[in-house]
Amino acid sequence: MTSRVTTGTSVLATLMLLTTSMLTGATATAEQTTSEYSGAKSLDILLTNDDGYDARTLGALRHTLGAAGHQVTVVAPCDDLSGSGTKQASNYVRGEPSRENTITATQPSPGVWAVCGSPSDAVLFGVQNVFTSGPPDLVVSGVNPGQNAGAVTNHSGTVGATVMAGELGIPAISVSVEIDVTTNPPQVGSVRAAASYTARLIERLQLTAGRESLLPKHVTLNVNYPVESEVEGTRITTTGRSAFVRPRFERTDLCASCYLVQPQLDLDRDPVRGSDNNALADGYISVTPLNGDWTASSETRSTLRMRLAYLR
Repeated sequence: MTSRVTTGTSVLATLMLLTTSMLTGATATAEQTTSEYSGAKSLDILLTNDDGYDARTLGALRHTLGAAGHQVTVVAPCDDLSGSGTKQASNYVRGEPSRENTITATQPSPGVWAVCGSPSDAVLFGVQNVFTSGPPDLVVSGVNPGQNAGAVTNHSGTVGATVMAGELGIPAISVSVEIDVTTNPPQVGSVRAAASYTARLIERLQLTAGRESLLPKHVTLNVNYPVESEVEGTRITTTGRSAFVRPRFERTDLCASCYLVQPQLDLDRDPVRGSDNNALADGYISVTPLNGDWTASSETRSTLRMRLAYLR
């Protein structure tokens, strides 16, 4: 498999169960979610994001998951850390401890923790210091305003939080809504619909897991919800190569060494067939299984093994 994110065929086959009509109701409300799968048990969920603990999009997801019967604890960054990827604290104590070797974490309200670190730090802090009786059943990250698809996935703090969860063997789901940058102003997909879909997705995973974990160990799901008000359905996808936006650094007269950070857009169809970007372009919800393994394909490794033979 040549994508930067590799997954087993058995995982993909299992997740194909998600593509039926039960998951495509874009206009379903949180109240509908609570009764759709009455047999699903309540989960202990760690909810995080990269936009900050007080983001309204996180609040919408917290409300919906709570209405679905889950116990939701927010452990999220104290500030907006969008684009922080998989960054984690490395200011380790050497010698005598000092404030330079710390992060701060406060509890601004019951069930809410604000961690002054990256999304990955927030997840790790939550597992170590909030869920003291055992890890959460599930980590959910989002809802992010703007798709984390294609190459953007690599730099996403929303996805980065779930990468940390996956490293710890905890099932995790990142959730983002597409933004259409061709409109003025840009149009953002429905956070409410994406939150409701997430609740239905979780319950479907519960009902299809049997006696197993919600997801195979170290596997997480990257969900991207399209901007369209009526979605076509769910596609199990791969991570594309295109990035709908990248920074472009341009000279400016603000100072001699200053460069403006401008958005550089790429709205062409992704070259990767079956990619998350193309699913969004076709009006489908994209669900990409990730496992945190960026190893290149076996063919690439085999070729390099021959090219580098006897190298000392």
